[in-house]
Amino acid sequence: MKANGHNESLPGIEDIGYQFKNQSILLEALAHPSYSSENALPYDNQRLEFLGDSVIQMVVTAYLYAKYPRTDEGKLTKMRSFLTQKSTLALFASHVNMDKFVRMGRGEIKSDGNRRSSTLCDAFEALCGAICLDGGLSSAERFIIPLLEFFYPSPEELLSGFNPKGYVQELTQASGSGTPEYRIDNCEGPDHMRKFTVSLWIAGKKIASGTASSRKAAESKAAEEAIKILREENSKPPEKIETEKTKNPSGKDEQCI
Repeated sequence: MKANGHNESLPGIEDIGYQFKNQSILLEALAHPSYSSENALPYDNQRLEFLGDSVIQMVVTAYLYAKYPRTDEGKLTKMRSFLTQKSTLALFASHVNMDKFVRMGRGEIKSDGNRRSSTLCDAFEALCGAICLDGGLSSAERFIIPLLEFFYPSPEELLSGFNPKGYVQELTQASGSGTPEYRIDNCEGPDHMRKFTVSLWIAGKKIASGTASSRKAAESKAAEEAIKILREENSKPPEKIETEKTKNPSGKDEQCI
C-alpha cells in the first residue's frame, strides 16, 4: 500500500471482511492521531471517525426500523443506543482484529493503546466511514449488519426484560455444559461503597468476570460478558461481504456522500 509517499504492508487486512479499492482511504482510517503526529502525516482517522459515526447510526436505525415494524420510537431508540455505544463498537472492532491493524505512535503501543476500548471504537467508526466512501452505503450496511446479527441476533432482548444470567443458563443447558457457577473473586471498600468482582465458571473453566457495587449486579455483568464469548465460540462468524463494487437498482454506483 502507498499513501503520501509511505509504503505500508498490512498482511491479513483482508480478514476484516471488506476489500478496499482505494488503499489510501484504508490507511487514513487506520491512522491514529499519535501515529500521524509521530510520522508527520497530513492526515489521521478523525475525519473518517466523524463520518463513520453517522454511517453506523444510519445503518443501525434503518436495520431496527425494518426489523421491528410495530415497535415504538422509544424502544427503537433504546436498542439503537445499546447497539451503537462505545463498548459495542469496540467489541465489533475486536472481532475484525482492528487492534492488529490500527497504526499508533510508539508510546501508545507500549501502553497497549491499541486494545483500549475508546481506540477500538474510534477505529471502527473510521473504518465504517472509509468503507462507505470506498464502496457506498450498501457496502457499509453489508459490513455492519452481519456483526449486529452475529452478536445480537435478538436486539429486543436488550430492553429491560432481558435476563443475562438466565440466558447463560439456557446456553449451557442447550450445549450440555451443566449449570453456570458464580464465584466472588474480590470484595473491597467500606460497607457503603462495596465493589464486588465475580467470575463465571462453566464446566470447570473460567469464562468471564464482572465488577459492580453489588454481588447481583457483578454476576449480571459477568453473564453479559460470557454471552458475548459463548456466541463467538459457538456460532459461525459473519460471512465476508462481496468485494466488487455495490450497485443500486438503477445500475449507477451508489455513493456514501
